[in-house]
Amino acid sequence: MEKARIYLWIIAFFGVFSLQVASADVSAESKEEQAATTLKDTDISQLAKQFWGEFFSADARFRQEGIFRDGSPNRYRYRIRLRMGGNFPIHSKVNLGFRMVTGATDDPTTGNVDLDNYFSKKGFNLDRLFLRYAPSQSLTVTVGKFPNPFEHVELVFHNDVQLEGAAQQFRMKDVGFIDQVELNLGQFVLDEVSSSPDTNLFAGQLFVKGFHLKGLSFGATLYEYRNEDNIAQAVEAGRLGGGDTNTRIGAGTGTSSYLSEFRTIEGLAKYEFAIASAPLWLLGAYAQNLLADSDDKAYWAEVGVGPIPRLGQLRALYHYVWVERESMISNYNNADIFNPNAHGHELKFVLPLEKNISIEVLYFIAKNIIASDANPHQHKTRLQLKVKF
Repeated sequence: MEKARIYLWIIAFFGVFSLQVASADVSAESKEEQAATTLKDTDISQLAKQFWGEFFSADARFRQEGIFRDGSPNRYRYRIRLRMGGNFPIHSKVNLGFRMVTGATDDPTTGNVDLDNYFSKKGFNLDRLFLRYAPSQSLTVTVGKFPNPFEHVELVFHNDVQLEGAAQQFRMKDVGFIDQVELNLGQFVLDEVSSSPDTNLFAGQLFVKGFHLKGLSFGATLYEYRNEDNIAQAVEAGRLGGGDTNTRIGAGTGTSSYLSEFRTIEGLAKYEFAIASAPLWLLGAYAQNLLADSDDKAYWAEVGVGPIPRLGQLRALYHYVWVERESMISNYNNADIFNPNAHGHELKFVLPLEKNISIEVLYFIAKNIIASDANPHQHKTRLQLKVKF
């Protein structure tokens, strides 16, 4: 009996020992598997980040705006914007690009949506879809709906306006004292009309970069509209938003037309230099509608500095703008700030907070050139946060 108890204790001891060894082996295997899984997850995460950074981009903006106009109550509005796009090399010489953006479909000059309308959902629409063919460094051809390929300020076209049709860019480098000469051409579709000629825009630009004096660039652009009265009728019918201060005749009849046709020439010059490691630039632009009899000119003066290393990469920008009412079609320029028939000053500061996060502060003051109740003397303040990811 005593021997049987001894045997049982020996069996129990080795049983427990073997279980501990097995448990230790399983624990070791589990830790190895966990480490492998963690490493795999890290690799997948890094691969996903690289894939996103290589082919996609996005940014979100949050804005608070105050609008103060003579004779009107003070207005405060809160706006958001989301843009998300991609660029895919589908051939060694061909890229496909697209972008989605918030905003109303009938206003090409903004992707903002207001925080209002009782918690209703906000629209998210196709903003770009294009093919870009670059057979060499000297030629690029783009078709579809794409960003403005011309060197420009926001006198004629707001930066948010995505043109539709086709564009060709020809480049020549090291031409005598000139670093680069660009010839930009565009054939743009504004509206296809079944019962009358279509509305189109044809544009051409000659632009020079680095002419003898380093940092200097300048050029001229011609914008030629065809059947632009269809634009006035689209505004009257409520199919096109944006600015609406151009003079029209026959408004309310359904067949209104502009007071003048539009053939606008724009000249642009920019000089970039640096002082104490801080980049600076001076920019001037002039535009004129060659088919208008009066009120046909626009001016843009700009001074900018930054990023300034000693001030946290701060950037500062000042504009003075004068835009007469017949100088360009108001539904496509920066009507959010500078409507035709207005002149004013804008001061803006942009400060990076963290990587891919920045804050922007703006103050703007404007007044009518020709007195009108539609766009009286006004001030505007803006505070916005922008996040890239």
